[in-house]
Amino acid sequence: MFPRFLSSIISWRSVAILAFIACLSQVTNLILTWQLRQRHQAAADLAVGGGVSGFGMRSAVKSHHMLSRRRDHHLGQKLSDEHEAILSRIAHWSVLDGSGEYRVSLGVLRGSALEAGPGGEGGLEGREDSASLDGQGLTLVTQCSLARLNRLPELVRHWQGPISVAVFALSGEVQAVVQVFHLLRRCHANIKENVTFSLIFPLNSPTSPHLAPTADTTPCNNIFSELEHVNYNFKGIQYPNNLLRNVARKASSTNFMMVIDIDMTPSPSLHRAFTAYAKDSHLFEENASEEKTVWVVPAYELKEGTPIPSSKLELLKRREEGSARIFYQELCLKCQKYTDYATWEKSTDIKEGQVNALYDVLWQDPWEPFYIGRTNVPFYDERFRQYGFNRISQVCELHVAGYRFVVLDSAFVVHEGFKTSSGFHSSKDMEQEKNRILFRQFKGELKEKYPESSRRCY
Repeated sequence: MFPRFLSSIISWRSVAILAFIACLSQVTNLILTWQLRQRHQAAADLAVGGGVSGFGMRSAVKSHHMLSRRRDHHLGQKLSDEHEAILSRIAHWSVLDGSGEYRVSLGVLRGSALEAGPGGEGGLEGREDSASLDGQGLTLVTQCSLARLNRLPELVRHWQGPISVAVFALSGEVQAVVQVFHLLRRCHANIKENVTFSLIFPLNSPTSPHLAPTADTTPCNNIFSELEHVNYNFKGIQYPNNLLRNVARKASSTNFMMVIDIDMTPSPSLHRAFTAYAKDSHLFEENASEEKTVWVVPAYELKEGTPIPSSKLELLKRREEGSARIFYQELCLKCQKYTDYATWEKSTDIKEGQVNALYDVLWQDPWEPFYIGRTNVPFYDERFRQYGFNRISQVCELHVAGYRFVVLDSAFVVHEGFKTSSGFHSSKDMEQEKNRILFRQFKGELKEKYPESSRRCY
């Protein structure tokens, strides 16, 4: 038997403990209720303000609304039903990339001509791009940041077929970028018909309070007036070039693709000419799908203000005048010279609007050509980000995997403006050196991935 005073102490302490537990339980319930309300509010913000639940978007929404009061062409809280549906799809169906650092929304808006059948929206019956509905076609695959998306209308004017573009944005720009997609589709019928948009954004990133979504009534020439970014400068977030390329190619619906950056422009008749070449060469047949060949497209850069050449002969004329030169001639001529431009430029016996295989090239380090290939070629290694070795790593793997490089006789791509060392961001050299080390590791990994190959990336 406990003494009476000990029993009293134990009883008092038990009551105090039970009271404390009850109080703690009540506080916990209040916290959980508050968190649940926050999640509901974040979901509402996504539909209204373009944020993404859990990614610190509400402050960006407030900034958007404050800016909208100062600019009469900006949105208030009411968005179109289609806009809200896209934002909801991004919130609920986007997935993490392999690194777990980026959200990927594949094909959030698809070209109407790529989804419609004969007689449906887009009126595809009898059109050359109708072949893309069953995979027999060629897609231009490209990627960019939101600020570089202003290049898309010009690109579409030079490409008659489907385009798949993957766009990178900071978390705070999600609503704005979706609205830009809609405005581009409203202002350009060929974008609405032929362009598929995908969206990639980092899980945690600074918002962009300066950037407000523009309204549906925004003039077509004013869509990009608020967008400014220094290339590769995203407030400490790494630009995932190769992730973007892989996402864009996954969103394509054809069995052939040409991967270029959005600041490159293909020769005007290239889509039509290569599609005809592929049909004549039976490249669309199922038994040809395992052929390991890519078709190289020579690359040039144009002096600022020089119009896009309409043909190879016009390009060669610009070359003689000094307003066109080999791509990367000043920065890394060896990265392009193995295309053998001298031989390509001598071949002028070509028919307008046609392309043919001209000669083969054996890959040599550090050649990184632009090419047309099947969509079953090896993917880009997504560890390469920012500047340096992101494209050459994939071309290097093509070589080790046994691919043949065939140069086309009249096709080309051009970059508007000469590439110079002064045109790069300040961290370019540091990023390149980091990726150089990764590239050495990557080349060693290829030996294990292709143990029976005698080819190496030296």
